[in-house]
Amino acid sequence: MSAPRSGNRKQDNRPPDAHNPQASAQRSRENADPSERVHPLPWFLIMFIGAMGMWGGFYIYSTSSGSSSAYGDQRTTSTLRPPEATLTAAVAVDGAQIYAGKCASCHQATGAGISGVFPPLAGAEWVTGDEKILSNILLHGVNGPLEVKGNVYNGAMPAWNSLSDEEIAAVLTHIRRNWGNQAPAVTAATVKAQRDATQGRTGPYQGGTELAAGN
Repeated sequence: MSAPRSGNRKQDNRPPDAHNPQASAQRSRENADPSERVHPLPWFLIMFIGAMGMWGGFYIYSTSSGSSSAYGDQRTTSTLRPPEATLTAAVAVDGAQIYAGKCASCHQATGAGISGVFPPLAGAEWVTGDEKILSNILLHGVNGPLEVKGNVYNGAMPAWNSLSDEEIAAVLTHIRRNWGNQAPAVTAATVKAQRDATQGRTGPYQGGTELAAGN
């Protein structure tokens, strides 16, 4: 038996999908593969960026940065400093604020105190009397019996010597000028003098008798 002659065999050059019409239809429904493309910046955006860069360079070059100003707006340190009157007012001690924070919880915002427990400050002879003795009360405190407006209070008044002379003077002035009290102001110099004069004391005064002695 002789082999078939290959020279007479007709070769099939159709694409593979031609044998499968269904596969060809499925392929035609597929989207095309995405492709990368170059999208340059718009010309007007490039020109804007360039213009801004040129303006920034010109601004830096033309703006003075000498010793007359370190703030960028040509103001000097003396211009920014507030007036001396403003500085003085800013550091003024507020006696009412100190009283509200450290004294009002016992002696009350009205200065009336609490009957039988904390003595009143309104109309109290210790408040409107000798400013040196009043300074000693805040500097060292008082323990034991203390007569105020005819009533004896047997409690403990803490020392507030951690406050500065100015702060003690401010709060004493506040209580001497409120709730009907009309007594002269207390100065920081008076408080300092009493602090120095009684610096040897290590504890509170024992009642009104020792307090009145002023030692």
